[in-house]
Amino acid sequence: MSKRASLVAFIVAVVIQILILVAVPARKVFTMATGKTVVLKVQPVDPYSILSGYYATLRFDISRIDAFPNARGMSQGFPDGAWFYAIVEKGDEGTWKPISLEHELPADLPDNRAALLGRINHGAIRYGIEEFYIPEAQRHRIAEDLSRNVDKARVEIKVDRSGHTALDRLRIEDRIYE
Repeated sequence: MSKRASLVAFIVAVVIQILILVAVPARKVFTMATGKTVVLKVQPVDPYSILSGYYATLRFDISRIDAFPNARGMSQGFPDGAWFYAIVEKGDEGTWKPISLEHELPADLPDNRAALLGRINHGAIRYGIEEFYIPEAQRHRIAEDLSRNVDKARVEIKVDRSGHTALDRLRIEDRIYE
């Protein structure tokens, strides 16, 4: 192989690797830039992971299949790995409530509704927003704040037109953690 061909092969390999590195976070960046803000009530589950460090594993009302009126009593009918759109609606107090589970993305949702793409995992729906990293410098303050004010904890997420989600921030009353 000539030097020129080797150089071209090297450049192509580098460009492919760069494209892969850029493509991995691109969906979240796009969702954060273009998505609609949705506020969800949360309940923290686990404050520490030996492998990942400090983070809060979050659970939402919309993580339960039976929280959706059209799916109540049907949790056995949703196979692991199945993808669904969770339709949520903005409530009076600013948090979004479960409305329905749909197999297809609805075409025209009103402004007070959003469709979140989720996947069934062991009888619950996961959206990819279930873990909030806690910076080490703030871990004690955030953990204490969560334990004292669990009923006031909210997350702000972004939802794009395709239903993809990205976790934006954790909010406890007027305190914001990013």
